[in-house]
Amino acid sequence: MSRALRRHPLVSKPPAKGPQFRPGGARPVKKEAATAAAAESGKKRSLLSRFVPRDIFAELKKVTWPTREETVRLTAVVLVVSITIGLLLGGVDLGFNWLVDNTLLRQ
Repeated sequence: MSRALRRHPLVSKPPAKGPQFRPGGARPVKKEAATAAAAESGKKRSLLSRFVPRDIFAELKKVTWPTREETVRLTAVVLVVSITIGLLLGGVDLGFNWLVDNTLLRQ
């Protein structure tokens, strides 16, 4: 046996667990979810929450929103890049127009 194998003994993985439920049977109903749903049904819901699923609100609470400074800075970057690319493409277009007018359309 080499020294490397003696220094680093083999690590065995624990046995994999089986599925928590049997596919043939019905899934158990969580009591907390059932009572929360019953309590929610009794509350008045706003017009927006009637048409938008609750999952969307839950995900929007997890979002890390940018600060005002980040928003202003990134908006400025987008505007500068857009104007630069627009000017570049406009220049290329003018160049091709000049080329076509002076070579192909000359009579």
